[in-house]
Amino acid sequence: MKAAAMSVWIFINLLCFGMCGYLYLIWSQYWMSIERQKLFSDSQFGAARKSSRLHFQDAYPEKLESFRINKSSFYDSILKSRRSVMLKAGHISQSSNTKLSSDRPSVNIIVKSHGKPRFPNLHKAILEFDTDKYECADFTTTECEDQSREFRELVLKEFHRVLMGDSKVFTSGLENQNTYDVKYERDGPLRNSRKDILCALKNVAVKTVTANDEPFLDLGYSIPKSPLQGNRLYNTCAVVTSAGALLGSRFGKFIDSHEMVLRFNNAPTENYTDDVGSKTTFRILNSQVVSKPQYKFLEDPLYRNVSILIWDPANYSSTLEDWYNHPDFPLFPVYKKLLDILPDSDVHLLNPTVLWRLWNLLQHLSPYRLRKNPPSSGFIGIWFALHRCHRVRVFEYVPSVRATKRCHYYLTGDDPGCTLGAWHPLAQEKALADRIRDNSDVDVFQRGFIDILGVRKMTCDV
Repeated sequence: MKAAAMSVWIFINLLCFGMCGYLYLIWSQYWMSIERQKLFSDSQFGAARKSSRLHFQDAYPEKLESFRINKSSFYDSILKSRRSVMLKAGHISQSSNTKLSSDRPSVNIIVKSHGKPRFPNLHKAILEFDTDKYECADFTTTECEDQSREFRELVLKEFHRVLMGDSKVFTSGLENQNTYDVKYERDGPLRNSRKDILCALKNVAVKTVTANDEPFLDLGYSIPKSPLQGNRLYNTCAVVTSAGALLGSRFGKFIDSHEMVLRFNNAPTENYTDDVGSKTTFRILNSQVVSKPQYKFLEDPLYRNVSILIWDPANYSSTLEDWYNHPDFPLFPVYKKLLDILPDSDVHLLNPTVLWRLWNLLQHLSPYRLRKNPPSSGFIGIWFALHRCHRVRVFEYVPSVRATKRCHYYLTGDDPGCTLGAWHPLAQEKALADRIRDNSDVDVFQRGFIDILGVRKMTCDV
């Protein structure tokens, strides 16, 4: 009897110790994995950005000079506008150059923790919206550089938090959230240097539906035979998002100074020219804008006299015929009608395989499982511009200190998901955009734009 009791006691102890050991192993492996997979290390990309700037200066000296169009005068106007707003709000006095960061501790202070790692709070947002806490009174000071760096760290931590939450490490059922039947397997090692990312984007060629593609050939679609604007190349390009942070930005003249300007969906310029300019070369539209009556795609002059690229997701492995029979939104009758009414329109359909090649790239460069939904119009626009432009400037894509819950500059309505992603893998898209830009933190997080070298003339390993 004693032997049986002893055996049971030993078994229970072994079971408890075994379970505790197993749980500790899972916990430690998870945390080490997170530490290994930190997405946003400054040191990994600092040297690459410096190298890229030197390369561009050597390769395109005359283009670099033209790209600096009115830069100093633009910065002066923005600074004057910002000071005026801050004076009215009472943040600085007429006779003082006191910085907003004067009462904030230096970001160079290092706090060492002697405690054990803790799981991050995935439900508590890190990034603050609709605040002037990090805005600089003077862009030219070292204090402003420190503030911008501090804000960048918050933005990247917020992307990190969102991606961790989306990956649902401790929950099951993610595979069931797979509307487009995505079947992804990582191919090759994780290579995410700046050049690697740009070369990967270069390898995703611009591909549109042609008049000879089935089933469009048999159905009589008069799709333009020439590609969008005949594959024309541009020196400087502005990609203008629809972010609410553009409202009051006074970017209008600066945006219009670019050779090519790309806009999205039904974003207007009328009544907003001071902030977003008036020039439009390309528009990228999702299929909802084309197919839903409220957007008046066939009637609204907003969609006339510009080149248009329309996208609609197919299933991950669908053929064009499968896509035609089962589109996300019923865009094909509207598109055919447009071509019949205006046969000379420079309006094309993006081949849906491109969407999933871009998604594969995003997933390949992320240690987290991403939402299995296609990239956003914004990311598609950046990718397209990189193929057509020697230099690309993207306005209010990576959130600046003007970050707001307002979704669009031309509509009321608040939703942080417009910035961080509620359907598209926006956090990963914007994290990559921050990696491949080569301008200063002050430019990005105070002034509100990123600069990226185009991929057309890049030399990449096959």
